[in-house]
Amino acid sequence: MEATELLRKYNVAAPRYTSYPTVPYWDNENFNAEQWQRRLITAYAQHKDEGISLYIHLPFCESLCTYCGCNTRITKNHGVELPYIDALLQEWQMYCELLGERPKIKELHLGGGTPTFFSADNLKQLLQTIAGKAQFEDDAACSFEGHPDNTTTEHLQVLRDLGFKRLSLGIQDFDPKVQFMINRYQTPAQVFLITEMARRLDYQSINYDLIYGLPGQNIQGLTQTINEVVALKPDRIAFYSYAHVPWI
Repeated sequence: MEATELLRKYNVAAPRYTSYPTVPYWDNENFNAEQWQRRLITAYAQHKDEGISLYIHLPFCESLCTYCGCNTRITKNHGVELPYIDALLQEWQMYCELLGERPKIKELHLGGGTPTFFSADNLKQLLQTIAGKAQFEDDAACSFEGHPDNTTTEHLQVLRDLGFKRLSLGIQDFDPKVQFMINRYQTPAQVFLITEMARRLDYQSINYDLIYGLPGQNIQGLTQTINEVVALKPDRIAFYSYAHVPWI
């Protein structure tokens, strides 16, 4: 199938893949906490031998990317980190008590928001506490999202030491005019530096997120971005269409 045919086929409105069940099927009025707990226990009992996949949402960002439809909180106050981690660990303790044992984790993903908003030490505290109440498979798939503007060598080293082998960087577009429109700034040089640091630390999968259809974007600029991305040789590229959701 030609590339243009593939684009036509898949350039359709669809629910976010992170929403399951999808939003139209949510029923808050007829689904309470007790029912949720029963569902959780039942599902775990049926699949616990396979291991669980754990997603941890870290919602804080220092600035708002105007294309973003995620659940975020914008602040430059890093004093929010520890209270949020405490809340996450209380939730994790609740899950462990409901399940009645240390669950086996086969996947763990940090998303946001901006996970690298948090200091490397605070991420280490969060993850070590979670690991203390779980069993990680030897080949567990652990990944995190990083912003090229604030991901440090310390972030990469600490997370690699904790078993993370996958890194995803939000690029979106390298065109300065587009970056101004979406309030998201990073240069190819920054991305190259982080990519090389990750490779030296033996990260085995590096992903770049790109978006097409952004305000101010054109074929020439997007082609230049793609050429620069190809030159950096990521292991994977996620190429999303822009969704205009001004009500979020």
